[in-house]
Amino acid sequence: MKQNPLKLICLILLVSLSLPLRAQEGLKIGHLFTKYGNAQGVTLVELNGEILASYRMDTYRSLVFEDVTPYAPEIEDGLEDAVRSQQVQKRQLVNQSGTLQSAYLQLTNVQRKGRKLRRYLLFKRGKGTVATLIYIEGQLNEKELMDMLYKR
Repeated sequence: MKQNPLKLICLILLVSLSLPLRAQEGLKIGHLFTKYGNAQGVTLVELNGEILASYRMDTYRSLVFEDVTPYAPEIEDGLEDAVRSQQVQKRQLVNQSGTLQSAYLQLTNVQRKGRKLRRYLLFKRGKGTVATLIYIEGQLNEKELMDMLYKR
């Protein structure tokens, strides 16, 4: 039976688009990447291929907000939900004058394709109203993550 190449391409696209969503399964904050990824004043970054492999990552997604103010309550709620759901192994939250400035959450590991993957959720306010939210999943350990983030 001859297969329709268009149907095959559509199936492959559908499967590949659902993978990033699965990566954040069980996390309330995961939907923010889809919800705000195309919003004006928000930049979505998704890495793939050799870049991911070179850092031992399977998933890297980030949102950079030019003005995080309208999004901050939803982001903070998502971070708090992850902590409440007991999916967090390690956390570091920095508040200043009642405002969350940064968050580092090392989430519980997940099994995918027979491999144990570590998951990280990071949030950081920059200058003014700029902020970044990052989700990472892969085999990289905490030291590798810190080296990658603070590499000069």
